[in-house]
Amino acid sequence: MSDERLLIDTNIVMYAGGGEHRYKESCAGIILGIADRSFWRNFGIPATDTEVFQEILYRYALTGKWETGIAVCRDFLTLGLELLPIGSHEVEKMLELAQVYKGTGIPPRDLIHAAVMINHGIEKIISVDSHFDLIKEVRRVDPRDG
Repeated sequence: MSDERLLIDTNIVMYAGGGEHRYKESCAGIILGIADRSFWRNFGIPATDTEVFQEILYRYALTGKWETGIAVCRDFLTLGLELLPIGSHEVEKMLELAQVYKGTGIPPRDLIHAAVMINHGIEKIISVDSHFDLIKEVRRVDPRDG
């Protein structure tokens, strides 16, 4: 068992519960591994930040599926991941990253996740989002590589 923490990105939850996609099976496996605790044994401590829940709910709300979004958030919350807050230090770090990475196409939502990671000493994020590959302070792990 590793004591390394890995941030779980929003898209892992979305692909796991969504329709057929090339990432569905691997993302569902990650969620199942967190649920049955095998993730802890095989990879480390799964963590996420509070912004992930806003992103999940936002995506479902856009299509009028509020109840589904609420249920997905509740289910994800019950998995027992370490839940990291976003406070003023994370906002400051996000703004520093924005200054460095402006013009690269990295969305602010990814910069806030990177800021949380840096401030909490987390080096890796499990994500399908290749924007994280542009942020030298963190390392993206593709869900299909696990």
